[in-house]
Amino acid sequence: MPKEQTIDDVCVLIEGAGDPLPTRIVMARKPEKAARAECARQIREARKKGKQLDPRSLVAAEYVMLATSLPESAYPPSEILALYRLRWQIELAFKRLKSLLRMDCLPAKTDKGGRSWIYAHLILAIATDACSQDLLDSSP
Repeated sequence: MPKEQTIDDVCVLIEGAGDPLPTRIVMARKPEKAARAECARQIREARKKGKQLDPRSLVAAEYVMLATSLPESAYPPSEILALYRLRWQIELAFKRLKSLLRMDCLPAKTDKGGRSWIYAHLILAIATDACSQDLLDSSP
């Protein structure tokens, strides 16, 4: 990808057990600071594991790469990247729920009990989020 270009979109076919799957690879160049940090992380990990780092990994570290089967006509590369950022925020929210509210282990033995437990914890999460947002918005 030329240096002046920040986003690119390439169509490929993924072959497997069935028919080839038309897929788009959407690439976005990372900011220079983030790319350097990722390269350094990969070099550290390779040294720690005593492995030789493939030079192509350092090139790939400069990009965010996503694969999608969404049609190009309806979803330009910038929208795919925006959807990915939104999806990542959802993943982080679930991670917080699992770690802070212990939603990763369901103690209930029945469907009804499980649903009640999950609903109670989701209500707690919403209430906590609303309260913490009020605190963050208020002046110290």
